Amino acid sequence: MSDSSAARVVVVGAGALADEVARNLALAGIPSVMHRPADFWRNLRLADLQDCYCAVAAGCDRRTRGRVSALAQVASVDFVSVSLGSEGIVLETFPYGSDSECACLECAPPLPADVAAALADPIATGIAGALAAAAALQCAGNGARRLAIPALVAAGTSKALERRAGCPACAPPWRAPRVVRTRNRWAARPGIAPEATTLDGQTVRLSEAIVTGCECPDCGPVDALAGAINRPVAELPPEAPACPCCGASPLRVEVRDEFSLGELAARFGSSPVPAKFALACIGGTAVCFDLEPAAAREPGAG
Repeated sequence: MSDSSAARVVVVGAGALADEVARNLALAGIPSVMHRPADFWRNLRLADLQDCYCAVAAGCDRRTRGRVSALAQVASVDFVSVSLGSEGIVLETFPYGSDSECACLECAPPLPADVAAALADPIATGIAGALAAAAALQCAGNGARRLAIPALVAAGTSKALERRAGCPACAPPWRAPRVVRTRNRWAARPGIAPEATTLDGQTVRLSEAIVTGCECPDCGPVDALAGAINRPVAELPPEAPACPCCGASPLRVEVRDEFSLGELAARFGSSPVPAKFALACIGGTAVCFDLEPAAAREPGAG
């Protein structure tokens, strides 16, 4: 695997399947870079992805696949997802880089088995890795497709994936916006504050849904949960906590991913927004603000 500056394929995954994808790319002479699911969202910059042919999600859960797909859509590069599970080998290809009208991952029917098999057949793993590597190099121009191979001795099926009407992940400005790298600060500098107020009403869509409210239906806002406000909803526990005062559950949690610039300035000021990028339509042009990474959050910080 190469460093990110030389990579032409990004592989997101961990374990044997991801390693097989990278190995087959190396055999073909294609430099790749591996990102683990736990850290790719923080470390993979859109500018680096734009220099690649393709992004591959190998053996990832649906949330991780969705995040890789979103990055590929914005960066306008092809996306390949490969998994091993109870359905056998499933290979999905999305040529975002060459077909602006192709279906996206959110359009596709969900897989019956979301998590890869813990002890996959090594032969199936090798075949799946080779298929994904080949797809990463010849995905363009064929429309979105899903190939399912239920068993190594059974015939596979390949079908086109159709774009779903009203899919929010396909709506502008997700597809191939102009990418602009920018600071992750939202309060205007003092010298340009008067001019900046004219932009307060501009709406942006963040890559992360943010918690904007968290309260008990009986007690109202709970001080012990104040640290959840203005944090990504992904950081909330899988099960909503009970109220520490009265024990009521579930709590009312409000989340949003669309804000005006004025709202972001009021909420975050000179602090970074906990999002990877922000999308907007400005003057009829789709724009993606590739936000500088926020500093690592201290454990227990609010």
